[in-house]
Amino acid sequence: MAELTIKSLKKSYGPTQIIADISLDIVDGQFVALVGPSGCGKSTLLRMIAGLETISGGEIAIGTRVVNAVPPKDRDIAMVFQNYALYPNKTVADNIGFPLYMARVPKAERDRKVTEVMRSLDLDALAKRYPKQLSGGQRQRVAMGRAIVRNPQVFLFDEPLSNLDAKLRVSMRAEIKELHQRLKVTTVYVTHDQVEAMTMADQIVVMRAGHVEQVGAPLDLYDRPANKFVAGFIGSPSMNFFEGGVMDRGGALSFVTSGGLTIPLTPEHCERANQAKTLGIRPEHIQLGSTETSGAIPVEIAVIEPTGNEATFILRSGGEQFVVVETGRHSYRPGDRVWISMSPDMLHFFDANERAIAP
Repeated sequence: MAELTIKSLKKSYGPTQIIADISLDIVDGQFVALVGPSGCGKSTLLRMIAGLETISGGEIAIGTRVVNAVPPKDRDIAMVFQNYALYPNKTVADNIGFPLYMARVPKAERDRKVTEVMRSLDLDALAKRYPKQLSGGQRQRVAMGRAIVRNPQVFLFDEPLSNLDAKLRVSMRAEIKELHQRLKVTTVYVTHDQVEAMTMADQIVVMRAGHVEQVGAPLDLYDRPANKFVAGFIGSPSMNFFEGGVMDRGGALSFVTSGGLTIPLTPEHCERANQAKTLGIRPEHIQLGSTETSGAIPVEIAVIEPTGNEATFILRSGGEQFVVVETGRHSYRPGDRVWISMSPDMLHFFDANERAIAP
């Protein structure tokens, strides 16, 4: 195991900059997820760590060794790809043991290590099967086994679950997390799915256009996003945003949106709200009710998306449309007039540059 240190890393293709001066310190044994929209540079960054992409500037160190000029095979890393990359003409056991074969590990030791890895991944019964005889989840476990058997200093995962169905992704998330807790190997995991990142990682690196927007523990990013981009990217469904400004009507402070929605504020909000151009609140922090209460806002239900234990409501008021998530069963119908209230402590404020305004 080893820490991973990235200093002022840059990557360009001619005049096109892909990675712009990124610095990261990944602690030994930590699970770090790189997230962001397509084209943000997360896979390029992972491939630079692996040595599959040349760097245009900066430094990558694994442990105490700078690996800028070290070939991928000598970096002591193992990478698991999105497409499994298994040898179709080799059995499960041979696929897992192939890195040891290439490293000229004696057969007896190789067989012992392969047997241990297959047992840990519940692949014992599949040892003599070929990739075409396996399910998607089984193939992914074989790819993971091939990485584990090398006992590397760093694991690199490049969107390994994106080819799996939704149910299998959930179970594989748990398997990868449990595997990391057991092996405690430094892990860098690329995904476009922020739910994967939230449920698996110790630290999340949110990227946009080759830059790091914020680094932090999952709940820190959820509770205290650094800017509007991170606030909207972390959380599902994503945060509701309202453009507007503060109005004082006879001592009653409100944030009035450009679409005409009036959101009551408390005196504690005054300093932040006066600097804000955007107010944000997560769908789960808005309460829905069928009767009017003090401070409640009248809205109309446009769409209801039930998912069993909870439902997602798309609401309209004036020129605004936003989302609310409610748990439990309900009797609402599209077109119903209802009332909402917003938890004052859960409001987020952003300035004209989209930076979060701290309390």
